[in-house]
Amino acid sequence: MNTFKEVLYLCYFLSSGFVIVLFCTDGLTAGMGTTPNLKHIVIGRCYSYITLVWPNSRYDCEEIWREFEEAVMRKSRCNVKVKDYKRMFHATPQTLTCGKLLFWSKTRELIHSYAAATRRFWTLEDTLVGYMFNDLIWCGQEEKDRGFDFNSCPDWSTCVHHPVYSLWRQASQNVSSLTKW
Repeated sequence: MNTFKEVLYLCYFLSSGFVIVLFCTDGLTAGMGTTPNLKHIVIGRCYSYITLVWPNSRYDCEEIWREFEEAVMRKSRCNVKVKDYKRMFHATPQTLTCGKLLFWSKTRELIHSYAAATRRFWTLEDTLVGYMFNDLIWCGQEEKDRGFDFNSCPDWSTCVHHPVYSLWRQASQNVSSLTKW
């Protein structure tokens, strides 16, 4: 069963009452778990970035990953604050030129298409950190040795200190402060 709809149908067929249907769907507010192979994806994207996108850059992809792990692993799924990522961002300094960066809100596809077509602008996802973590999901778990919860992460809207939201907030703040005016 992969979808909410399938679980809802199953609960409907297994139950004869509305209360049981609510019980069956109650735990489904959490989203997918941490992206499988997250470490390999992130480090691989880092090497891809420093090889293909920004070839003259000197970043230590393994160090960036270690700082990321330190920020997230073995922490409550809803308790990763913006400040927890500061050390990781110190390992990824990047200077951008004023007038070249496009910030977007609810216009992702349009802005990315425009930036790609003109090749004159950057979005947050074109920075090293944005490139590394774009479209990935992660959350930690306090009680497990693995550090990441691969089964279920909360939705962004359920946590003030959601680990993914906090990273993107810090990324946005970081890029804003590093842009040369």
